[in-house]
Amino acid sequence: MVVDPSEFIPFSEWLSTAAGGFVVLALVIFVAWTVIAFAFTALRNTPKQAVSIVGGGLRRAIIEDFPRSSLRRTIGMTRLAIQEAIRNKVLIIFALFVVLLLFAGWFLDVQNDHPARLYLGFVISTSTYLLLALAMFVSAFSLPNDIKNKTIYTITTKPVRAHEIFLGRVLGFGAVGSVLLILMGLVSYAFVVRGLDHSHTIDNASIEWDEETGLGTGFTSVDSHHRHDFLINRNLEGDGPVGIAELAQGHTHAIFRDGDNYVLGPPTGDLLARVPVYGNLRFLDRYGRESDAGGEGGLSVGKEWTYREYIEGNTLSTAIWTFENLTSDMFSSGAGDEGTVPLELNLRVFRTTKGDIEGKVRGEILLVNPEKTLAVQDRYSAPIPFEAEEFQTFQVNIDYNEIRRQNPNTAELEKINLFQDLVDNGKLEVHVRCRDHAQFFGMAQADMYIRAPEGSFEMNFFKCYLGIWMQLILVTLFGVFFSTFLNGIVAMVATLSILVMGVSAGFIGEVQSGDAPGGGPIESLIRNITQQGATVDLDMGETATSVIQALDSFYLDTMESVAKLAPDFPRFNMAAKVAYGYDINLDLILKQVTTTLVYFFVLLFAGYFVISSREIAA
Repeated sequence: MVVDPSEFIPFSEWLSTAAGGFVVLALVIFVAWTVIAFAFTALRNTPKQAVSIVGGGLRRAIIEDFPRSSLRRTIGMTRLAIQEAIRNKVLIIFALFVVLLLFAGWFLDVQNDHPARLYLGFVISTSTYLLLALAMFVSAFSLPNDIKNKTIYTITTKPVRAHEIFLGRVLGFGAVGSVLLILMGLVSYAFVVRGLDHSHTIDNASIEWDEETGLGTGFTSVDSHHRHDFLINRNLEGDGPVGIAELAQGHTHAIFRDGDNYVLGPPTGDLLARVPVYGNLRFLDRYGRESDAGGEGGLSVGKEWTYREYIEGNTLSTAIWTFENLTSDMFSSGAGDEGTVPLELNLRVFRTTKGDIEGKVRGEILLVNPEKTLAVQDRYSAPIPFEAEEFQTFQVNIDYNEIRRQNPNTAELEKINLFQDLVDNGKLEVHVRCRDHAQFFGMAQADMYIRAPEGSFEMNFFKCYLGIWMQLILVTLFGVFFSTFLNGIVAMVATLSILVMGVSAGFIGEVQSGDAPGGGPIESLIRNITQQGATVDLDMGETATSVIQALDSFYLDTMESVAKLAPDFPRFNMAAKVAYGYDINLDLILKQVTTTLVYFFVLLFAGYFVISSREIAA
């Protein structure tokens, strides 16, 4: 799973750097409203009167309207918005969602290697698209229809303030969307759990027993398009598991004794909420030296996607993760065996020689004390070998009571204690090397972590739907805001444009910075027409190329400036984390909540002034 590097920034640090951007956003919207309000008012009156009217509006907002807000009037406006949404038959969206789930089996690949990811991705994506489309439609057409039908005058002639009208619409549509989201979430959870639930049987006659060890092996029955290898120990007593079915389609089953028969328990391992403890990543070159950039960069093997960097096999090239705030309580239970450090890795292998193409590439892990004043032999543990499993997450459990290091005097391995000898003030370095010559390991910061005690999948599922809810509120805010001065169709298109801008902001930045090959839109169009590759220099002459790139740069600068005003909607989409079984960090939720609140207050003030200006103009 790809993890955005910004997720490693703590909330407090993120807030201190993002505060400036929030202030700029508020100032841009405020200045834009002031200029537009002044221009339109000056056209209808004189510039002198425009100054008086706009200034009076600001004074009235600060002194009268906002300080005298009424909860009763706001609730009344919210009830009207809810009734309006119900009249528009928004519950059809939920019925459509249920119908899609009923027929999902027709088009979902039930033989997928990871059905949990498939089911979770489907229900979360479907919920998101349906609810955002609903919010966009309902919020954009509400006020324009009231103005067109003149029903808005019934409200504005009463002592209802402009921001109460705006706030009532947002809260009302948000409440309807929230109820629908809760219903969708409950149905989605039931759909996923029911879709993954299955059982297998074991034919006692097919078990192959080893009489000396009492171990039995064999295959389960084929159910839900798969079967498991299993291992049973008939010497185990008690009510606990006596065996385990090996991993298949992302899950396993515990095996229990039932009289003379063996039965499998429910599937486990497909609905997880891993709690990863990430470290900071840096690299050493093939000679074991820090790079000129401070050891932050690994090798490139020529892949265009630069998310992962590589280390060379059979050299001193090393990937180093530095972990902080480690305690023995983190490894005492839950994530791995008692008394182990459960490291999980998700490495990529780049082969430069064929060798055994089906064989695994060997690597080694060294646990290192980060205190560099110590002697080298006191800092490093003995290498811990492993074999890389490509395209899947694998676990290396290190028994920290059995960690060894070489005695410099006797050259023999001696037992050491992890937290007494290697962890320094909660800090520990984990070094990873590739042992096979001419092979490479590729890794990013999130590709190795210490697995803390596991969280609750249900809570993780809830946090994912909380992200959908915040997207729902943001789309509703923009829809209601645009509807204060645009007609319904144009307001919906403007809201859709904001959504597209927010989704595409990252891609626009990559094109502008040159990380995405092919150049800007004009250059890309010319490359398509002339059939020139995206990675070669544009063959148009120096002058023509400079003009094309200058036009693209101006266009992309403009687009990026506009895109920065839109919320970064991909940050709110946490479907991948839930589908791949990773706990959603609280810092990520706090960042999203803060972003939503900023847009809420900024658009509330902007919507108030627009509605007030329309009343003044009238």
